[in-house]
This record gives sequence, C-alpha cells and structure tokens, in this order.
Amino acid sequence: MLDTDDLALWYALNRLMTNYWADVDGNGGSQAHEFYLPDALYAVGNNRFDGEQKIRAFYARRRQRGRTTTRHLVDNLRVFRDDARHARTVGVMSLYRADGNPPFQGARPPAMIADFEAQCVLGDDRLWRFQSHVLRPIFVGSDAPISLTIDPKHL
Repeated sequence: MLDTDDLALWYALNRLMTNYWADVDGNGGSQAHEFYLPDALYAVGNNRFDGEQKIRAFYARRRQRGRTTTRHLVDNLRVFRDDARHARTVGVMSLYRADGNPPFQGARPPAMIADFEAQCVLGDDRLWRFQSHVLRPIFVGSDAPISLTIDPKHL
C-alpha cells in the first residue's frame, strides 16, 4: 500500500508526532494529553491508557519518578489519508533514556525500538490529534521504559 503524496498532510502529521515527543522529552509530558482526543487510546505493548485522564495520569506518574532524560526519535514515517478529517501514520520510534541530567558518558543502547501506528483526526479547531497511538515494541533493552513496566490499573 502506498502512502500519501499529499505533502501538507504528511507535514501536519509529522509535526503532530514530533511535537508530541518533544513535549514528552522536554516537558515531561505535562501537555501530552492535549495531543489526544478525550476518548483516545495510548498503548505500549500490552499496556493500555484509555482516555485523556489515564494518559494524563501516566505522564504525571512518569514525572514523579525523578529526573529521567529521554529522547524519542521517529523515523520511516508514512501517512495514509482515510478522508478529509481522518488519517493514519505508521513508522518506527526509538527511545533512548537515562536517569539524571545530560550529558551522559559512554554508550547507551536504545531502551526500546517500536513500530507505531496512530489514527489521527482533524478537529474543528484545525488541529490534528490522536484517536489512537499504539506502539508495538520490537526490541526492548534491559532498562525497560515505564510505559511497559507500569500497571495502568493503578493510575
């Protein structure tokens, strides 16, 4: 299946994805829930965070763990248009993480490399948001991310 040749759509959804991960990396995800529709799903492996409240609670718990430096890198982004207000993105996300403040010395392998798929909806405010954002881990390092280790039922 070929992805879209609509560069404006590709740019808008690339911007959604990169701004989302920039908030997670640079702001602890304090605004991450705003990238989702109120009834959206964020899932990492078997962990499901259903709805804005669970997504907000997940990122709040993540910030409570202390200073962790992360970088989420998105690559191989492909975009598929369903209709004027619905589109889907797929790609690869690599997560690097370390406890403390940078710079970090020595080699650190990725904590996770995952395929992702995101269903996106264009709102009346002309902003794209996630209806669902699902990460399927392919490689997980010995320093597994909290998104895989936390129990969503306890949020």
